[in-house]
Amino acid sequence: MLKIGEFSKLTRVSVRMLHYYDDIGLLKPVQTDPFTGYRYYSVSQIPALQKIIMLRDLNFQIAEIGNALNHWSEDVLMEELNRKILEKKSHIAKEQQQIQNIRSAIESINRNQLDLHSRIAIREVLPRRVISYRKKIPGYSWENVLWKELFRFVKEEHIEISGQNDNNITIFHESGVEGTGVDAEVCLLAAEEGQSFGPFRYRTVDGVEAMACMMVRGSYEKLDNAYQIFLQWLEEHPQYQWYGESRQICHRDHANEEKEEDYLTEIQIPVKLRSGCY
Repeated sequence: MLKIGEFSKLTRVSVRMLHYYDDIGLLKPVQTDPFTGYRYYSVSQIPALQKIIMLRDLNFQIAEIGNALNHWSEDVLMEELNRKILEKKSHIAKEQQQIQNIRSAIESINRNQLDLHSRIAIREVLPRRVISYRKKIPGYSWENVLWKELFRFVKEEHIEISGQNDNNITIFHESGVEGTGVDAEVCLLAAEEGQSFGPFRYRTVDGVEAMACMMVRGSYEKLDNAYQIFLQWLEEHPQYQWYGESRQICHRDHANEEKEEDYLTEIQIPVKLRSGCY
């Protein structure tokens, strides 16, 4: 038998690591002196140690190494290695996606060097007669589900819709309870009056005397940043207070543009002067 120091020199694995492998149960010494605590190893344990080192260098976790050692065979090893390949490929794909997201962020910054605050304008918005569909959805990305339902109803009922570019409105209502989803309503400008049916209603969207509006060019992913800009704008213009529901109007989308970078969405937020501000 070999003392732990001798076994360490022979295998070129540090005494500290041998202690660690002993503590976690991967490689126990063949004997431990009950009086001195000295650990003794056998030459026959070298192959097991080599397997541990190989799997460790391949980034196997402790539990994975232990499982492989307990069921060691060429078939088990091949299965574990192929699984690790798939795991690494998945990790690489996620890293590549993160790199692409970073590049997209850089491109977005480069394309938006202009002060976006200057794009925010306050104007009056007139009332509009619409056919609407309102429903609570899990998140903002589910808005397209509502649009599909509304367009299906309009097509089935042969409802005539205004042909102007801003013939659509999405209204985000206050849910009242945090974490319960998004209360969204999608609306199309009706060319003529009709009969409401179930959740599909003809109604008038109220006009707003002072609506802060901003045009956002590009993919819908830019909308989150645009709302943050609105919040910054409100902080820099404390005389205004946000009240009521925000709205979105799609002026250009996949129906008339090939590239997402050419989409044009208008964000509208109703504001009013705070008491004492003129």
